[in-house]
Amino acid sequence: MSLLTIDDLTVTFGDFTALDHVTLSLDEGDLLFLIGPNGAGKTTLIDTITGRTRPTSGTLTFDGRPLHGMAEHHIVRAGIGRTFQTSVVFEHLTVADNVDLAASHHLRPWQLLRRRRALPEAVTHILERVGLTERLHDRAGTLSHGQRQWLEIAMLLAQRPRLLLLDEPVAGMNTDERTRTGELLTEIATDHTIIVIEHDMDFLRRYAHQVVVLHEGAVLTRGDLATVQSDPRVQEVYLGRTPSEATT
Repeated sequence: MSLLTIDDLTVTFGDFTALDHVTLSLDEGDLLFLIGPNGAGKTTLIDTITGRTRPTSGTLTFDGRPLHGMAEHHIVRAGIGRTFQTSVVFEHLTVADNVDLAASHHLRPWQLLRRRRALPEAVTHILERVGLTERLHDRAGTLSHGQRQWLEIAMLLAQRPRLLLLDEPVAGMNTDERTRTGELLTEIATDHTIIVIEHDMDFLRRYAHQVVVLHEGAVLTRGDLATVQSDPRVQEVYLGRTPSEATT
């Protein structure tokens, strides 16, 4: 059984169709890159999975449970987490406190009131995993852009999701940060299922194994990167080339 199943999903805003009968499925351990021109429906799809946007029709099922109608916080507790294009870290808190706070979402109120003498082992492990151990006592507001993105991923991991939804995680990063992020996503995919919205084609060429192309709210094609890049529809719509130009 697939971890996430999207069946005939349509989202309309008045006369505008943001998602047009989208059907997709993801298995445990998939690392799926979602690409497409601006306005193709990528963020709307993520918003619908996480409950920020209600579908007009169609169904979403996660681990055998229907998602439509569930509140956002219930979807988080079900095991789905996301990042946004704009950073949402708490700048005045330390790196460790940001991750510890994210990890506490499942605790009971009386557990939150208990003063901790040391960071939980799970938090220190996550900080080591994303490469922020040396910055754990620094305020989040002092981090570089790339480090802030890694902190957001760490906060997401602290919530123990089964499915991670990452919205343009390498936007604004330098070359070294993009490489580190690609390695991190590859490593995280060994024990999580991940959907990545991304525009950086060089990044996709290095790290994408499965790609879905959206266009005007519909799935244009799905496959490995070589298959997607050779599709004449993708060359024309997304890469801005006609099939004849792609062969010259």
